[in-house]
Amino acid sequence: MVLSFFQNACILIAFMSIGQNFFKEKNIFCNSSLNDKVAFGFFSGILGVILLMNSVQITHDTIIDFRYIPILLSALYVGLIPSVIASIIIGAFRFFFLGVSNSSIIGLICSLFIGVGFGIISLLKSSKRRKYIYSMILLIIVSVISSFIALKNVILIFQTLTMFISGYLIISYFSIKYLDYIIETIKIYQRLKNEATKDYLTGLNNVRQFDDSFNNISQLAIRKEEELSMLLIDIDYFKKVNDNYGHNSGDIILKGLAEILINTCRTYDVISRMGGEEFSIILLDCSDSRAFKIAERLRNTVQNNNFYISDNEAIKITISIGISSYPKLTSQIDNLLENADIALYQAKNIGRNKVVLFNNDKN
Repeated sequence: MVLSFFQNACILIAFMSIGQNFFKEKNIFCNSSLNDKVAFGFFSGILGVILLMNSVQITHDTIIDFRYIPILLSALYVGLIPSVIASIIIGAFRFFFLGVSNSSIIGLICSLFIGVGFGIISLLKSSKRRKYIYSMILLIIVSVISSFIALKNVILIFQTLTMFISGYLIISYFSIKYLDYIIETIKIYQRLKNEATKDYLTGLNNVRQFDDSFNNISQLAIRKEEELSMLLIDIDYFKKVNDNYGHNSGDIILKGLAEILINTCRTYDVISRMGGEEFSIILLDCSDSRAFKIAERLRNTVQNNNFYISDNEAIKITISIGISSYPKLTSQIDNLLENADIALYQAKNIGRNKVVLFNNDKN
């Protein structure tokens, strides 16, 4: 019996490890969406059903297992909704698929009561440790009451409760510790993945992500026979900003410019920091004339914006922009960046604070 209970615990831990791969791309444990909560509830319910199917037989129609631990984890880490969903799935399975009996009815009632109870406890403004203690107290009370209703033999009740309560206290504690480890691993994975694709200062795409995005977008533009434009942007005299006001002020300027780029462009345009004070924008399905209007709007917005480097001090900057567009200005889509760079160089040469379209006839 003890060995079977241990096997049930191993299934729980193994399933948690598998679940790590399903939720590693989501922020399921903080500010999760309704869909994520529902998904986690179903996942926990399925885990509870698997534990139920591998339960320890006490009498002909009485079984024990760790089915309530997935409900507990759902409540402690995600909230009321997944806790209730998991309890409904587990209770319904116990009732409909394992036969209708007094024990199955008791199991259904206990599952629903515990799911709602754990969920309500999760709403308390207390530490996770206190919520866990309250949940264990609730589980013990429900287990004692249900055992006296389902089992008539006092010795069997005592043996069952001893194994059940001690097992739940031990395995639930280690499950929480293990889930904490999984969550920390997911956070590290997501941070490293974000750092691999995002610029640390502005939050925009970095050069690596720009390359990946451009390769995919350019091939899509060719297949759909759409126009594709690129803006290459450089802050004028940025070195003077760093020399006169310091690099912290320079960082403020870069972050402020990134916000302007995001607010001015469409949500599906791809904005990247190419390094230093240089930025790029890939304008999807955008002609050269439309790209020029967007660039001019950007240039004017930046020129008229006050960049506050302290509470009482603001400075102004200007930007130069080079534009290349496929297929009108650039017949080879792979040359968009290079040709936008040529146009940017021309904008710098004619006095800065300019927008220049690439002209192949001049090169």
